[in-house]
Amino acid sequence: MMERNMSYHSCIKSQQGFTLIGWMVVIAIFLFFAYLAMIITPSLISNNTINSILNSLKEEPGITQSSKRDIRRLIDNRLMINQVTNLTTEDFEIIKEPDKVMIYMDYDDTIHFSGNVYIIIEREKSVELIRN
Repeated sequence: MMERNMSYHSCIKSQQGFTLIGWMVVIAIFLFFAYLAMIITPSLISNNTINSILNSLKEEPGITQSSKRDIRRLIDNRLMINQVTNLTTEDFEIIKEPDKVMIYMDYDDTIHFSGNVYIIIEREKSVELIRN
């Protein structure tokens, strides 16, 4: 009985910790999420840049009196300066009213993941510019 009990304890002690396959699974999951973060991060940075561009239009003097063409030129210049290449001024809808200007942006950001798998991120933002 004592001999059987000793072999049982020695088996338990030899099976502690991760096996090679366990470590490979953990590393594969980590690499998957690292790759996912690596391909999505530029899109998130671009989205923050676009939000700051639209919010900066609120501080533009006399923008509510500007024409749609001038507003598009302002947006285009800011997109070019901030190196946003996945949007054009055609993706922005500008609605002018007597005392305010509404700017809508709605587009889909398509990211190639692997093979024929894509990640689609829908972006929607609007800004209301009120005459000061």
